[in-house]
Amino acid sequence: MKKVILIISIVIGFTSFGQEIKIDQIDGMVKSIESDSTLTLDEFDWEILPGITTGSKGIRKTWSKKKQAHKIVEEIKFLDFTTKTTIYLKDGVPIKIIEKEDNFEHTADGLKYSEPFEVFSAVIYVFDWENDESKIIRNGTRVHTEGSCSNFDYEFLLENTRTE
Repeated sequence: MKKVILIISIVIGFTSFGQEIKIDQIDGMVKSIESDSTLTLDEFDWEILPGITTGSKGIRKTWSKKKQAHKIVEEIKFLDFTTKTTIYLKDGVPIKIIEKEDNFEHTADGLKYSEPFEVFSAVIYVFDWENDESKIIRNGTRVHTEGSCSNFDYEFLLENTRTE
């Protein structure tokens, strides 16, 4: 019985170690995307993006090369909070997703827009997009937003991203 438990522990240890190697590899790819000066930046106001009507203000930025997106950032500003989703892609497939929710302080004079503060963030390392295999690192608690149930909740953003 002790041998079986030891073997299971070793397998679990290698699995965790394997994920850490993948996380390091993903972070290396993200660093490469961030430092790639050949990427072209396109910005789109939400008012001109088809199929999006929220009454809020937003912008979507896409860094691409040869009509292939490498990074997408979507920022949405609501009355008392903002959200930001950043997606890094390799060969058109997401490898890392970062979600943030920032709120504005309520004061006696109204909302203090000059100093938003982060209430929630999630970093999603995507190991296998098609099979929804990922590791999520969360910090804080969502106040105004809902969490995604799977990687496929980002499909709308990916499908509606234009590259010029």
